[in-house]
Amino acid sequence: MSGSKIPFFGVNRQYKTLREEIIDAMDEVYQTGQVLDGPCTRAFEEAVARRCGRQWAVAVGSCTQGLVFAQQACIPAESRVLIPTLSFAATINSVLYAGHTPVFCDTDHRALLDLESMDTALDGAGVDCIMYANLFGHTIDWDRFRLQTEFFNDDMLVIEDAAQSFGAAYKGIPSGSLGHISVLSFDPTKNLNNYGSGGMVLTDSYSVYEDLLDLRDNGKKMGHQAHGTNSKMSEADCAAMLVKLDHFDSWQARRTDIADYYTEQLDGYVDIAGPGPDVESAWSKFVIRLTERHGLKDYLRSEGIETRLNYDKPLFELSVGYNYIDYARELFRESTAFSRECLSLPIYPEMTDNEVEIVAESIINYLR
Repeated sequence: MSGSKIPFFGVNRQYKTLREEIIDAMDEVYQTGQVLDGPCTRAFEEAVARRCGRQWAVAVGSCTQGLVFAQQACIPAESRVLIPTLSFAATINSVLYAGHTPVFCDTDHRALLDLESMDTALDGAGVDCIMYANLFGHTIDWDRFRLQTEFFNDDMLVIEDAAQSFGAAYKGIPSGSLGHISVLSFDPTKNLNNYGSGGMVLTDSYSVYEDLLDLRDNGKKMGHQAHGTNSKMSEADCAAMLVKLDHFDSWQARRTDIADYYTEQLDGYVDIAGPGPDVESAWSKFVIRLTERHGLKDYLRSEGIETRLNYDKPLFELSVGYNYIDYARELFRESTAFSRECLSLPIYPEMTDNEVEIVAESIINYLR
């Protein structure tokens, strides 16, 4: 919807503010002649690892590939992996691509893994791994989650799908460290965004780190003793990401300001899928819930405001998910209801105050 007065994403606006810095950083890389596996990749990995409180980080071609690598490096073949019913398709795709079986668990009113129903999902399911997703930049209640998982299995592997939550924290603990292994996304739509694809896998285990290096580089690290593939970020991409890291904290502050304004203005008009207690959200998305969302979406479009549906189908309603649900027993009411009511509003640092006010005022005018 390129003609929108207020587009949903601000990638082009961001580039205009950083253009000279980005061009200079990339030009410096190209002049060296080393465009892969160089100092910018290592510096970017180390910087992200420090921010997330991790020992090791491995940049990869995409978050989806990172989720596959995390499973390949840490759990046996043909395992059963518990995943939320509401997420981007990459969550279930990564499980299937890695050769495992997805086991669904419902989500709560915030679209996070439902801790009320997780016990039922785990009981008797033979699950080897839990891969939860921090949708919209919110994190799970980590303390409660750990208590429940440790009750079932002290050795249960936990993968944090942090594709949308870089910059978030639970009780001061940064997302990217809320699991045995964590995976980030640098997709153009994310808070820390590349101009192409990109992702990163984070771990505190050196042996897992070595396995990840092998997986991303055709087994080269360990002398091709194990298989791998080719999944890397370029030196130029990593140089640009280092530039963006310098601006990231101010961007996050701006996102929080916009979210706070939306929350204050829209209170009483719509339900807001906000963060839980003790959570500092990354505000990757600002999502509201209402039964008449299509009418509001159409109205906002007529006003030049672009919105999105994240996500309009639970994973079990996608064709790839059909075979992993028993419709006679499993209703997953909350994720189904959420998918029918959610609407995502524009939220990015380059929005002007006037644009933020117009979005809120337009919603109130429609619902009043």
